[in-house]
Amino acid sequence: MKSKLTGIAFLLLLIVIGIGCGKKDEKQNIQPAVSSEELNNLKSVDLNGQKVFLKYKFEKGEKLHYKLTTNTSTQQTIKADSLMKSTGEQSLIYFFDIEVLEVDSDNIAELSINISQIIFDGLINGQKMHYDTKTNVSKEDKLKYVEFETVSNTPFRARINQKGEILEVTRVDKMVDKMITLQPEMQKITADQKASLLKNISEGELKPRTQLLFRELTTNEVGKDSTWQKSTPANLGVFKLENIINYKVTDFVKVGDNKAAKLSAVLSVKWSGDKKGTDNGMNYMFDDPKVSGGGAILFNIDKGKVIRGETTTNIEMGVQIDAKDSMKKMKKTFRKDTSVNKNIVELL
Repeated sequence: MKSKLTGIAFLLLLIVIGIGCGKKDEKQNIQPAVSSEELNNLKSVDLNGQKVFLKYKFEKGEKLHYKLTTNTSTQQTIKADSLMKSTGEQSLIYFFDIEVLEVDSDNIAELSINISQIIFDGLINGQKMHYDTKTNVSKEDKLKYVEFETVSNTPFRARINQKGEILEVTRVDKMVDKMITLQPEMQKITADQKASLLKNISEGELKPRTQLLFRELTTNEVGKDSTWQKSTPANLGVFKLENIINYKVTDFVKVGDNKAAKLSAVLSVKWSGDKKGTDNGMNYMFDDPKVSGGGAILFNIDKGKVIRGETTTNIEMGVQIDAKDSMKKMKKTFRKDTSVNKNIVELL
């Protein structure tokens, strides 16, 4: 049961729409191409009923700079003999430097991607935490936040097609080497363990986070009010989920001298799984999982890039656990986890 609940708490932070103290930060002082305020005040463009393709466009040698901000707030309530509540808030800022290395005959681009800086701020039950990969340089800090040190300033490669789907993430060996260097106790890991680490970093961290910069779009022509749907499988504790994102073109607008499409995204979920079970002598019964979300994406049609995206995901999970206490008496415990996750993508 502990493993199941630990997994649930972790996954609450990972499901997104496919969403201080310490030293002075060295934040990169680059303004976004379109701010949050500007997003809602862009002038509409009349295409006279014409439809367009939303295709990503890459040119060899092209350089891009993105900022990804992920704000997460969580709350956990446990009711047994007494009521316990814990809350947490965290902010993660990633700066991506991207260079287009090649574009093949099928218009699949190979990108060199470097996460040049990560800034983390957290507030867990009143305790503040802070880390900046550019200013926190002590060995103790690097070990404490090894997950950030592993991926920062260690370039990797990604292949992406015209609809924005990241096909492959490669060249992450140096990240594993860095992780091992920072943690000497890992020096003796086996080849299989290293291969597993490579897969976890590329598939579990880099690919989904980078995919937030390149939203996967439809291959069909679209006009105003055109809609399409994308479904992706996921797991949440004992449940199997089908995340369904419904996209709609809400408007065509002018961004500088270019045309852009404003898209809405609405998340819903279908789930399956046994809500009741037994594990290590404990009986548990889960509530129906509640997952919802929505947001807006601005896509530059002429340049073929996401300019800005703001999406939010809300998750709520509840479970009742029946287990014997030290006196061999059955005891009921109720636990509820909620999280709100907001992702902001900005082309700089």
